[in-house]
Amino acid sequence: MAGTENVGERLARVETRLKAIEDDITDDASDIAAVMSKLEKIDKELSRYRGFVGGILLVVTALVTFVKMFGEQIGSFFSK
Repeated sequence: MAGTENVGERLARVETRLKAIEDDITDDASDIAAVMSKLEKIDKELSRYRGFVGGILLVVTALVTFVKMFGEQIGSFFSK
């Protein structure tokens, strides 16, 4: 009978440890889900700013190109 109690106690300890591991995994999964949610939100914000900055760069590039191509004619027109 002593061997049976020992096995039962050992089994109870294993079950307790498995329950603790299961709880840790559940907590980790919810933490990972929260982090992923925040990362998605940050990605959306960066995508919006990337589009805004891209638009500004397009306009600036067009203006610089215009001035480079027609700068001499513009300067001569205003110097008259």
